[in-house]
Amino acid sequence: MILRNQVGRPWWQASWLMLMLLGILVLSVYMPGRVGPFVADDYPNILDNNGVALKHLDGQSLASAWTANTSGALKRPFASVSFALNYYFAGQHFDRVAFKLTNITIHILNSFLVFFLSRLLITVVVPRYPAQRLAFLTALIWAAHPLQLTGVLYVVQRMTSMACFFMLSGFLVFLKGRLNIDKPSGIVYMAIGCFLGVTLGALAKENAILLPLLIAVCELTLMPAVSEKALRNKIYSFYAITVIIPILFCVGYLLKHPEHVLSGYQFRDFTLVERGMTESRILFYYLGLLFYPDNTQLGLFHDDFSLSKGFLEPANTLLSMIGIISLIVVALNNSLRRKMPFLSFGILWFFVGHSIESTIYPLELIYEHRNYLPSIGIVIGSVVFVYEIFVKRVSEWMLNALYACIIVSLALATYARASIWSSLDSFSYFEVRNHPLSARTNSVYANSLELKHGPNVETYNHYLIAAQLNTFEVSTLLEVYLELNRLIYHHDVSKDQQNIALPRSYDAPLALDSSYMEALKVRIHEEILRRITAKTYPLRTMLGLRNAANCLINGDYECKNIAANLTEWVDAALAQPDFFDVPMIYLIKAKIYFNQGDVARALEFVDKAIALSPDRMYFYAEKAYLFVTLNQFDNAEHVIRHAENLGTANGFDAQEFQTLRDAMRRKNLVAEPTVPQ
Repeated sequence: MILRNQVGRPWWQASWLMLMLLGILVLSVYMPGRVGPFVADDYPNILDNNGVALKHLDGQSLASAWTANTSGALKRPFASVSFALNYYFAGQHFDRVAFKLTNITIHILNSFLVFFLSRLLITVVVPRYPAQRLAFLTALIWAAHPLQLTGVLYVVQRMTSMACFFMLSGFLVFLKGRLNIDKPSGIVYMAIGCFLGVTLGALAKENAILLPLLIAVCELTLMPAVSEKALRNKIYSFYAITVIIPILFCVGYLLKHPEHVLSGYQFRDFTLVERGMTESRILFYYLGLLFYPDNTQLGLFHDDFSLSKGFLEPANTLLSMIGIISLIVVALNNSLRRKMPFLSFGILWFFVGHSIESTIYPLELIYEHRNYLPSIGIVIGSVVFVYEIFVKRVSEWMLNALYACIIVSLALATYARASIWSSLDSFSYFEVRNHPLSARTNSVYANSLELKHGPNVETYNHYLIAAQLNTFEVSTLLEVYLELNRLIYHHDVSKDQQNIALPRSYDAPLALDSSYMEALKVRIHEEILRRITAKTYPLRTMLGLRNAANCLINGDYECKNIAANLTEWVDAALAQPDFFDVPMIYLIKAKIYFNQGDVARALEFVDKAIALSPDRMYFYAEKAYLFVTLNQFDNAEHVIRHAENLGTANGFDAQEFQTLRDAMRRKNLVAEPTVPQ
């Protein structure tokens, strides 16, 4: 006799057991990555963000954490507060295990929501199908897929997974109302689910504004028709308010203010048209990774993906654009004819899910975590479509074996990838092995080698490869320059070569000879000037120059003699009339003057930066820091209070000001004479 639960299913099909198995599987495949390093954008958003360093669990500190992030239009406060709470409860330090386990937990919760959503949709659309089992398979495949890894182990992408959590939760509330539209509470649940899903999700990441469109996709492809006119009018009114009016408003706003989009392209190495063409190929690249997730193709960085310069450059650009249009047309046609509803749902969900990050906005071209939400539709549609094809053609045992093979292979691939992400050494090695033409992976690998071995030729060569891969990139070339300085500093002059031919270009092979390396420094300096003058991507240039200035101020040995060259680089940037961030360049120049002892000129350029950007609290903090360094505490306090009175300081700024005040207090205590006992 088979033991059954209260709804007549065998005990092994009970929801609680399925969810427990789902959670165990996700935890198991991701556990190796829990000890992995922080990487890339984790640093500016978390580790280098004083607002996240929560010292006290009180209202003021939490308010500072709430406003600590600067990403996106809404600043993503939910994610920022979650990072701060991780820091606080991990003993007030950045415990990578605590941060990553939190991300894994959110991923598990999202897999539960995928289970509930899939089960509900399958039950409504095809009640004869085994909804519980297919939903379990859907959640397993989605959660165990290696393409989701950067949305889980890349800590800063908690923004993505948190937004997904609120969107799916809101979606389920909406469905409760939509499937009971004949009841008075139906439209209320629809509105509450949509509103809360968008509002709470957008406080984690702005992509949540896509929820009404995803709901509309579900309505178009899967929802049962409503016969009563009054009920139809309710539904029409709902979509008019949540979809049609917002779309018309956004289109009208962008037509009136195209600079909202176009201004961002001034610091990108592609145009709006080139981005649109390239994204058509990228979307098919994502689909390829979803259906055949080759770990050698996956990676954190994909800046080696070639740019589309025309419809036939490369040739598959036009084919990709035609393919996208064709898929959308087929899905819409099938929806109108009520054919293959889940396949249409998956296609439209995928493209709508990418409609912000993969269309007109001047974001970087490609990241895997952008598939975290869009892939849900593809997985649901594919699982049901495969079941429809094979259920009458093969035995149930063979069909289950097929699903099992898919899940096991995906889980093993994710486990292997999580293991690679368990240390900086393995992460950087496999990144550069799989993407040797990526400037960023070469730079990350070079940094890993530097941390492990100190200054070395291999590190220099990988920084050089990164600089060669983009002939207008400046920040990686600055790394080449500084690494060469480190090699010169540690070089044994007794090993110099006699009569060595000096280098003629910045990328000449490295020779460990004093005169050769000094001459190579000159060639690299000239190339940096050429790149800044000829064409630059100002955001990266500014960041590179800022890092070099901080290196100089900190007195790092590789930067002690770069003041003259750094001044030339900064002046070259200022000579560009449309440079991205002139105020920051003024601040960098102020730091150079301060380092050289010219306090008056330093303060003059800080004031220039403030005059150009008076609401930017960072500049006030830097000016106050100069006064603190000079022990002019009254002047420093005056600057801080003036900045605070402007009323635009966020949580990060508040922590910076407090840090400065703490420094002044410590200096005052040290300066006070000790009273004899």
